[in-house]
Amino acid sequence: MEKQERWLPREQKNRKAFYIFVFFSLFILFLLLMNAYYITHETKYNEYRVTDAISMDLIEPDGSVKENISPADDFPEGSRVRIHVPIPLHSDRHQYMLAFTTIRTYPTVSYNGHILYSISESDIPRSRHFGSMICMVELPPAAYGSTVTIEEEMLDHNPRPFLGNILVMPTKKSYTYYLQQEGLLFILYHTLLTLSLAAILVFLCLKKKDFVKKGLALALFLASFVLWGLGYHHMLGFWIPSDNLCAIIEYGSLFFLPAPLLYYLYLSENERRRKAIYHRLSQWFLLLFTSAMLLHLGTPLTLDDILPLLHLSILLACLLVCWYQLHPLGKEEIWTFIIRWGILISVGAAGIDTAQYYIAPTHGPLQVHIMQALATWALLVFVLSVTLSYFFQIQSQAEEAQEKKAALRVARHDALTGLLNHGGIFHAAEKLDSEKAYSLLFMDLNGLKEVNDLYGHMAGDKLLRHMADILRSSAGKDAACGRLGGDEFIAILPPEKTSSIPSIADEIQKKLKALKGMPQMPKDPSASFGWSIHAPAQPLTFEDHLKEADDRMYQEKAAYKKSHPVEAGRNFRREK
Repeated sequence: MEKQERWLPREQKNRKAFYIFVFFSLFILFLLLMNAYYITHETKYNEYRVTDAISMDLIEPDGSVKENISPADDFPEGSRVRIHVPIPLHSDRHQYMLAFTTIRTYPTVSYNGHILYSISESDIPRSRHFGSMICMVELPPAAYGSTVTIEEEMLDHNPRPFLGNILVMPTKKSYTYYLQQEGLLFILYHTLLTLSLAAILVFLCLKKKDFVKKGLALALFLASFVLWGLGYHHMLGFWIPSDNLCAIIEYGSLFFLPAPLLYYLYLSENERRRKAIYHRLSQWFLLLFTSAMLLHLGTPLTLDDILPLLHLSILLACLLVCWYQLHPLGKEEIWTFIIRWGILISVGAAGIDTAQYYIAPTHGPLQVHIMQALATWALLVFVLSVTLSYFFQIQSQAEEAQEKKAALRVARHDALTGLLNHGGIFHAAEKLDSEKAYSLLFMDLNGLKEVNDLYGHMAGDKLLRHMADILRSSAGKDAACGRLGGDEFIAILPPEKTSSIPSIADEIQKKLKALKGMPQMPKDPSASFGWSIHAPAQPLTFEDHLKEADDRMYQEKAAYKKSHPVEAGRNFRREK
């Protein structure tokens, strides 16, 4: 049972919240996997794919040509490959486009000897051209039903052509259309990018508190992830004309990506040793990012060449973070529990996504889309865990505030009558503005000793509750009514009721007289009154007004004692 409690919260409400988290996480995973399968097998994207219908020729350095070669062969440096792409004969009036992916090559697209598109080494320096990019070539109507040739140069570090999907599609339904409209993944990328950038702007306008730092770290993490995703899926090229700049943004975002997440963990961790390790890891990735950019700009090395060091660092960091997340410290609140699992899933998926590039020898379309779905799922689960953790934390804080409010109400209210007690009255007095008028109505209930002596203290308590109800109804909702102790009551009246003190006292007396003849009530139920009125020009304090009202009440009470001998046992004398 102890082992189970390590993975599930103890309280029933916490387990319920965790099950909600698990349900939504699995639901998102199901949607993304279905989306990956749909993109691979069911979309119109595949109707325009002509990859399987192509043929390839090899032009060796000496100029000889080998026809119908296999794309799996390795070719010597300096050789070139011709890819013959059959263009379907379309009957509609759409302008069609040839779309294909190239990597570290300088392709030329031609039809009947006419060059339609080309990238040369003069356009992009060899030492700076890395990564993959999408080539989009408009096809002339004469090419429909004929063949278009793609010719690529084989480089020393790329001995075989990168044969991705080759598409022939209408220009109104170009590559970006399918990525955005038929790929849920890319809609999520755009949405998260927009939210991240908006969050960064908001956080920059706030004060530098811990929760703002956490939010800024999360926003930078999301923005880096989405920028890397857009670059990896060749979307940046539709907005940024420079292929070199697109590659720098893609790889730069990937190098920067772990730093803000680890900094968030550093801010969220309480245990000193883990906190220090997360901080050092975030600094290492920031240093790695800075060094990689400097090496790229100042040496022949590219960010792609340094990528194995980044992958190794990510794998080691993932193992360390997952190990710590699997070993929680002490009792966890539900928001801590959920965010821990969100981090575990996100970091674990990042480790799997990184390792599969070195483990899997080939990457088919379905595998690529599944790994994309896994990365997106990990990001969404992390965002979901952060959102839920803050929700449950705010909910808990609201419950604590309600409990504190209830405790303060108990502490400041009289348990018998429900009116403010002595402390509650003086707390209400602290909120009074001495620059505004107010008035005090002080009263002492007559006949309580008579009821206690004849019928007992339970009957006396009943009389006190009657007095409280009468005071509340007579003074009104905008008055602060309280029981100072024993049979002494007070009402703090707003300025508009200052002139109504005599009428309020008369109403209280009439309602008390109405108790006459009721069981276990005094023979002549009444109250003795005193009052004090505060004017803004007066320097008197609340205590001064309370003493003035008490003195007036004492005079009225002394007169009542003379006419009611049953009260003779009470001492009304006060020291001057």
